Amino acid sequence: MNRNLYTFFSFFILGMFLPELANAQEQDKVWFDGAARSFFARDAVGETELPDTTSSINSSSGYNLLDLNTHINPNENIEVFAQLRVRNTFGGFFGSGTSVDVRQLTAKGTINDKIRFSIGDLYLKQTRFTLFNSDEELSSQDQGMFQSYRDIIHYENFYTENRWRQQGLQTNFSFNFDRFIRTLAFDFFITRPRGSELITSSINSSDMLLSGGSMVTQINKRFNVQTHYVNLFEVGSSGTSNISVRNPVYQISVSHMLSLERSKVTQTIQTGFSQRHWLYSELPNNLEDSISNVTKGLFFEFENKYFENDSTFSFTVGYRYVDPAFRSAGAQTRRLDFGQESLNSTYPLYTNASLPRPTSLFDIISDENIYNQDLSTTLMGFNPMYSNVLPYGDATPNRHGAYLSSNLQTSSKSLITNVKSGYFTEVIGQGTFERRTFFSLQSGLKFNVHQMASWRKILSVSLSSDYENTQRSGDEYASLQLRSQQNNVFVNAEVTDDLFVQFGWKQFKTKGREYVSQRNEFGEIVNFNLRDFDQKDHFVSTGILYQLRQNVYANLQYNWWGVANDDPTISDFNYTRLMFVLSIKL
Repeated sequence: MNRNLYTFFSFFILGMFLPELANAQEQDKVWFDGAARSFFARDAVGETELPDTTSSINSSSGYNLLDLNTHINPNENIEVFAQLRVRNTFGGFFGSGTSVDVRQLTAKGTINDKIRFSIGDLYLKQTRFTLFNSDEELSSQDQGMFQSYRDIIHYENFYTENRWRQQGLQTNFSFNFDRFIRTLAFDFFITRPRGSELITSSINSSDMLLSGGSMVTQINKRFNVQTHYVNLFEVGSSGTSNISVRNPVYQISVSHMLSLERSKVTQTIQTGFSQRHWLYSELPNNLEDSISNVTKGLFFEFENKYFENDSTFSFTVGYRYVDPAFRSAGAQTRRLDFGQESLNSTYPLYTNASLPRPTSLFDIISDENIYNQDLSTTLMGFNPMYSNVLPYGDATPNRHGAYLSSNLQTSSKSLITNVKSGYFTEVIGQGTFERRTFFSLQSGLKFNVHQMASWRKILSVSLSSDYENTQRSGDEYASLQLRSQQNNVFVNAEVTDDLFVQFGWKQFKTKGREYVSQRNEFGEIVNFNLRDFDQKDHFVSTGILYQLRQNVYANLQYNWWGVANDDPTISDFNYTRLMFVLSIKL
């Protein structure tokens, strides 16, 4: 047996039995769970527009890994959690290519049954304007048979429920009252997103810290009030750099809920403001003040939501205003940074000129190595053809407009539909007095045919589409229009118990022109680059899925993917992939 497979299954069997051994101990002071994955991909070059004799016609890669989670409970109020990862790359023998790492480490507990605390690896989230990890591009719809790729991306990059993974200290506590208000809860944290780093041989950057707090009070059954604060800042004395950043953000929201016989209606109004500036320990020659590049901005949002108690229908409509100068590092940091020169993992270079291959639909869906886990003090670069309406999530600056969403399903879930739309305009123009307008429409439709026909075997068909349109009027230099659309089809058919045959098709196409802004180290716009887009991406996949249980599956796929580009300076490319993944969560 291949040594890699032997190692993997040894750890898998060990992971299966360790929970039983731990549960057999007295008082359950130590118990185990975890995850294991075996991944294999064989990639091949398809037809090429330009000759490519420098790339291998086909290549293979893969790995086995085991994440063993150890939970230690010295008493009922304390738990220590450690995640140990053992990873072996295919092709490594006798220990070569094998790595052992402590992937996560956290201690948490309760003091006097009142104050809860966590120290170590934390998963933090507040609101969409203060601290929030917005979804990546092209991820708004059900991924279907591409879900295996997305699961890996989210797991490897610690993307859990739109939370940012940080290392630090968190504490929270709450009170209950019998008059005036019902509950009052507090949450505080301080983390260290980045330590001191060497910039030059004599200059070190300062430690970066993220602190924040929340207060949530329930006045009565109808009213709820929340306040949030978060601040990303550098400690100037911890490094030798002359400059450090400050970015505090404040937010308050009030919610009202009206309960009807079969439904509920909620109204939420929230607002807040931000500040951002840089401090100098020694004044440069061109400055007379120790503070520079000061920006202050605010946001406002009003939202109404109606939903049935049986979850068959919900409808949301709202209005949002975000100031052009609003800056919130915890909410505006992107998962994908197109401003960085990073190579894709699969065939990063192509053609005989060894050109860097542009990031495509396939890379966004499948490549976990191009994603970001660090908070950014300035607005990160983005590609407007993939996301131009709200590239920084709901906290995208220089936007105001209305949005709505709706979800409808039958009581038997035989038919499920969803629609999400928004119309926004710029608050001020960029480079011109004319302002852009943005329109987005996302729609999805799923037929559970087996529910309609009362079949025992599952058969479902999913259709979805995402559309974005950006335009601006004016003269020949100011006018622009950019349209992008993603179409998805997914068919899932159960041929025997827990064995599914699947087919998936994704197409992304964009056409138009847009000005891409260039920013300096302080996030200020210094120039605009006009780019023309006329591109069509495709991603087709067919395969089988064996679902042993909810969190254990084996998936075999064959993928066809590539890009057709009308830009003569960018060559088209086509590739194929055979992919297998065995995923186990204990």
